Amino acid sequence: MSKWYEEEVIDTPETEIVEENIYVDEDFIKNKSLVRVDMNVIQYPLFSKNTRRKVNQIVKYYFNKNRDTYINVTPKAGDYIPGELEEKVFIALMKVMKNKGMPRRFVITAAELKKELKLTTKDYVKRIKESLSRLATSNYNFKNTMYSSINKSILTQEIETTILSLKTIKLDDRKNRNLKEQIGDNRIKEVYEISVSDHFYNNIMTKGYMVYNSDILLDIDTSTARTIYMLIEKLRYHDLYLRIDTLFLIKRIPLKFNPKNPHNTIKVLENNLNELRIKNLIKEFNFVKDSTWEKSEIEIYFYEDSAEKKQDRFFDDFNDFKTISTQLTISATEHDTLTQNEKEELEKIIITKDLIEELFNKLPNVAKKLKSMPKTLADTIEKYGEEKVRATIIYLNRQKKLTSPRAFFLKALENDWARDITLENENKLTDSKKIMLNNSVTKVENLNNSINIESTIDNDKILRLETSFELLSEEEKSEIEEKAFKHYIKICGANTKIQKIAFNAGKKSIILNYLDEIDYFNSNSIIDIENSKEDEKEKYNKNQLLTKEFLSLAKEYINNVLLMLEGDFPKEELLRLKMNLTREVLSGKIFTIEGVQNKVEEILLSK
Repeated sequence: MSKWYEEEVIDTPETEIVEENIYVDEDFIKNKSLVRVDMNVIQYPLFSKNTRRKVNQIVKYYFNKNRDTYINVTPKAGDYIPGELEEKVFIALMKVMKNKGMPRRFVITAAELKKELKLTTKDYVKRIKESLSRLATSNYNFKNTMYSSINKSILTQEIETTILSLKTIKLDDRKNRNLKEQIGDNRIKEVYEISVSDHFYNNIMTKGYMVYNSDILLDIDTSTARTIYMLIEKLRYHDLYLRIDTLFLIKRIPLKFNPKNPHNTIKVLENNLNELRIKNLIKEFNFVKDSTWEKSEIEIYFYEDSAEKKQDRFFDDFNDFKTISTQLTISATEHDTLTQNEKEELEKIIITKDLIEELFNKLPNVAKKLKSMPKTLADTIEKYGEEKVRATIIYLNRQKKLTSPRAFFLKALENDWARDITLENENKLTDSKKIMLNNSVTKVENLNNSINIESTIDNDKILRLETSFELLSEEEKSEIEEKAFKHYIKICGANTKIQKIAFNAGKKSIILNYLDEIDYFNSNSIIDIENSKEDEKEKYNKNQLLTKEFLSLAKEYINNVLLMLEGDFPKEELLRLKMNLTREVLSGKIFTIEGVQNKVEEILLSK
């Protein structure tokens, strides 16, 4: 059998280290079969595809040219790294864990796993125990690769972890008599206590996962085909068509690719895609090759009902977890900061396709064009509650200019910009106080209508003003807030408790209105436009007309520079560089892409 894996072997007296460069340039339970698969398991080769693994063989996967982004897999002494069977055992464990109510630690028997894996061999106990041991003892070292759902980003620090820990419990021991009675099968001599590691458990309990049907995953014959299926399901989102670079897919599996003799690898890829086609997991696929295989692409077509099935899996799983969360009292999820009443309300939320469709239809037309909005609605209902999402949709519809509706929608929820809308519906105040408050809120809205988001300021400018404000020192922020309040009181014509309540309710937007009205950032700019040369004035004025385009290009350039500098400078220094560049761009000190480039070069030369 040919070997499909890139290897660079370093011999040592006791172990063998295999380094694989897999970098490629790229821009109550309704369905017991549904499982959450950790995003790291989907993205990275945590389970080897190599059928010729060696004892004590350490494998290191590199994901960039600088070789500072990698995953290192080390087996226990005298063993192999996890492979095909370990992957299937892991999927089966996820299914059993869900059926038990998603505890981090749970007990399982070899017979249970045999049933889930559909094993027919007589030595299944030995094989299952070996696989569990391999999952518990193989060490994974993540550098710039471990995704954390809690941080909502890739962790830059080095993470060392196993997938799970294992404890074998002998049922003949007197101290385990109660457990033996619960098992109720005298043929079973031992059980296994599984404890899923923190990083993997936290991801599958919050946002770092995708939902798959475990029966489908376990029914796929080869690990390579299973990996392709999980990866393309992630990449396609809800589309029925996916076009990806052939080399990207090969590297992500990963398979060995020799540019001088690529046909064997292409054949392996074709065979595995055919398996998915035969099992009706994809409708059709086609290789698009105009020149070399390195530059070729793969077109993959999906059945029309596959997007709906994928969405159904998401909602079924989500609502299953509402029941499970009640059993866990939400203590192990991302809602720890909520009050008990809020937790109880959250548990009542049942998200259905009908609810999402209803809310989606209420969105502005520009937001309806975004394929990500249905899932965004589901996520935000889970996080903020249905009432707040409804109010924010109303707020969204009041905006005259929306060039980034999803970003603006999330910002509005995060900052509670629709609070004025929800205040009108609260029953905690007396009617007289409600009338007084609504009058005051109306004045706030009138103020907003004159210079804020709902009128002449588009949301791009709001985001620009907000970012600029956040970059200021606390002293500057405090001073601006005080001046904005005085300005607001002057417009209202009164300074009472009601005005203060209304100001606090709409503080964020009032401050942004004030900053825009006094042209705070331009007036504090170092650049003296009046005394500038004519060509500089022309560039500056032109840039003011192309604010969105310029900011987008500047942001892209800054992010690309920071990406290239990763590994060469400390993270804190790169963050400081980004803040300084952003501050100078937003304040008008730098108003051309050339200016951004020159500033970066100036900073680098000074290092």
